Amino acid sequence: MGIEIQGVQNPRISQEYPNKPQFPEGRGKLGRARPPEPVETKKDIGKSLDILREAFRMFNRRLKFSVNEEIDRVVVKVVDGTTDKVIKEIPPEEIQKLVARIRETIGILFDEEI
Repeated sequence: MGIEIQGVQNPRISQEYPNKPQFPEGRGKLGRARPPEPVETKKDIGKSLDILREAFRMFNRRLKFSVNEEIDRVVVKVVDGTTDKVIKEIPPEEIQKLVARIRETIGILFDEEI
């Protein structure tokens, strides 16, 4: 009862799978992505930022990098070159406020670090 396929002994449990799928590099067991390893130096990051800034200048835009101390995150603002108006903020201000409130709430609930 059933269909026989040449080369397959038991369709439910395959003993050998010659075309075993290969996971891309950077993947661990179960195909989960591993966190990237920090390989760039400050000099490399500085070069990358200079390239980004120059690219944005071509579109009359500037990038402003800052650290929000309250949430301990880097904030990037895309600013119009002529009006100095903030066009985009990453992460958005609402998200920054939300993260701060969540951390504050966690601090109220759990006031002791282990």
